[in-house]
Amino acid sequence: MSLLTLPSPTRPRYISDMGSSKMELIDCHDCGGQVSFRAASCPHCGSPEPSGPYVFSRKELRRHRIEYRNDINLLVTSLGCAAAGGLYGAIASSGGLGAILHGLLYGLLGLLIGVPIAFAINVTRGLLR
Repeated sequence: MSLLTLPSPTRPRYISDMGSSKMELIDCHDCGGQVSFRAASCPHCGSPEPSGPYVFSRKELRRHRIEYRNDINLLVTSLGCAAAGGLYGAIASSGGLGAILHGLLYGLLGLLIGVPIAFAINVTRGLLR
């Protein structure tokens, strides 16, 4: 007889005491029927969120507002630098097609410079508070 006992092929490897514990039931947010806390959807009405929608905490809401402001700041700064570069390229050029090409190239250069600047502003803004 060996010290190591192998699991039986008919018996599962994991053993849980689910029979002895009571299932936690909650009321469905949509229909009010009893639903298991672990259920992915309500068996009565089919609601995909039987426990109701997720409610953000104040800290999570603050973080989302900061991230949204950072995204807007990145967009405005990048597009502002691209517009300034495009305007400079169009003004500095001598004529029609050259003005368009120089405007596009300087606008791209302004965009490539504007993204790191906006990133630096977003990073340092949190440090200055």
